[in-house]
Amino acid sequence: MMTQIFDASVLLRQAGLAQTANRVRVVQALAEAGSPRTPQHLLERLAGGMNRVTLYRILDLLVEHGVATRHNAGERAFRYCLANDPLGHAHFLCTRCGETQCLESSALQQDFRKLLASLPMRVEGAEFRLSGVCEVCLSA
Repeated sequence: MMTQIFDASVLLRQAGLAQTANRVRVVQALAEAGSPRTPQHLLERLAGGMNRVTLYRILDLLVEHGVATRHNAGERAFRYCLANDPLGHAHFLCTRCGETQCLESSALQQDFRKLLASLPMRVEGAEFRLSGVCEVCLSA
C-alpha cells in the first residue's frame, strides 16, 4: 500500500493562491504539526527565515481562502490548523496539559448541516470546541 505524500503547492494552487516559498513552508508546517498550533510555535518550527508579520499575513490569507482554520482555544493566541471542511471542524482542548487536538467530526457535521439548512441566514464559518482531560493526562 502506498502512502499519499502531502503537497503544499497543490493545496495552495487548488485554493487559487500563488505557491510562494513562504506560503509553501507555512502550509507544510501546519501539515507536519498534526494539531492546531500558535503562530509562535509555527515560527519555531520554521526555524528562522520568516518574521512574525509575514507569518501572520500568510495565516490570514490561508484562513481567508479556506486552506487553514483559526480558532480560539481560550488563550490569548489563536491556534491554526489545516482546514478539512469549509465550515471548520471540532477541536478538543485538554484543561490539564493545554494541548489542542483536531477531532474527526463527520457525524457532528451532518447534524450541523441540517441545522444550517434550517437557519434564515448564510453561515460562512463555525467553531466547535470541547474541553476536558485528554487520554494522555487521564492515563498519567
